[in-house]
Amino acid sequence: MKVIYPLICLLFFGTLSYAQCVPDSGITHNVPGIYPSAAIGLPHAITGQPYSTVIQVFVRPDTTIGIFHVIIDSVNVENVVGLPPGFTYSCTPSNCSFPGGTNGCIFLQGQAPSNQMAGTYPLVVRLKEYGTLSGTPLNQLDSSTDYSIVVDSTTGIGTLEKSNFSAGQNLPNPAKESTIIPVMLVHPEIVSLTVSNIIGKKVIFQTYNLQKGKTNIQLDIHGLQPGIYLYTISNGTNTITRRMIVSND
Repeated sequence: MKVIYPLICLLFFGTLSYAQCVPDSGITHNVPGIYPSAAIGLPHAITGQPYSTVIQVFVRPDTTIGIFHVIIDSVNVENVVGLPPGFTYSCTPSNCSFPGGTNGCIFLQGQAPSNQMAGTYPLVVRLKEYGTLSGTPLNQLDSSTDYSIVVDSTTGIGTLEKSNFSAGQNLPNPAKESTIIPVMLVHPEIVSLTVSNIIGKKVIFQTYNLQKGKTNIQLDIHGLQPGIYLYTISNGTNTITRRMIVSND
């Protein structure tokens, strides 16, 4: 019987200022699986702009499942398929081999393609797992297909007037103490703004009574720690989520 184990847990983080990724040793307490949920996914890319994100990896340590003793030697990343054109990946450790019970990471980066190639790029992270199952060698292929990279067009907020509701990328980004989020509405309505950190904890929640047309929401972020956040704008019917970087520089 073929046994496929959920050996990795994934968490996104990143900025192109880093030449490589740093494993996050703080996720070892989690049950192996995919974290956060695939519904949150990876941050969006913007056409023509630099992009980076990191998949944090925690490989299951040796364990017992029922009557079976499982020894995990390593999980190797064989390939990351489906990246947008011009994107590459690298790992820490550099050989993309993660021993059992250890942390590693996969660094995705590149210059997002042109507006003509905007869209969704489903990713397949191909893995090879090595170990033993009650003395029987394991050498099998596995994969993760839970994530995509969405490349958003830079056509901009001005082209969204045909939509009922839209929110653009915050400016500046990275931001230090405050930032502006452009919103487009076809009629006055109440919208909510939620800011969450990378583990899904809400750090800001506000509502706004906005007028028709283009509106800029000025968001005070001086109390946030530097890092990667997701902000979500919703009018109760439509929801848009984008990535925001808070900097201390």
